[in-house]
Amino acid sequence: SSDVCSSDLTVTLLNSKWEVVKRNLPFEVIPRKDEFIWFEEQYFEVVNVVHQIDKQQSIFVIVNQLTNKPLIKNFKIEKNE
Repeated sequence: SSDVCSSDLTVTLLNSKWEVVKRNLPFEVIPRKDEFIWFEEQYFEVVNVVHQIDKQQSIFVIVNQLTNKPLIKNFKIEKNE
């Protein structure tokens, strides 16, 4: 079966120079390009996602660390009353 949370799945965060930021992170859903990750009190923007498929699947999420909180346009939360 192809379970995203299987024990064969490895997720590693890399910076834009492909240096390891953090290995073996547990993700229920693999982040996509242009999404943001809040990790260790910092925001990271996902630049790209690389899948290496061998005997086990390895996933590398390339990120840029943001110095400021990301600006999210057109985001509105409506209360249901």
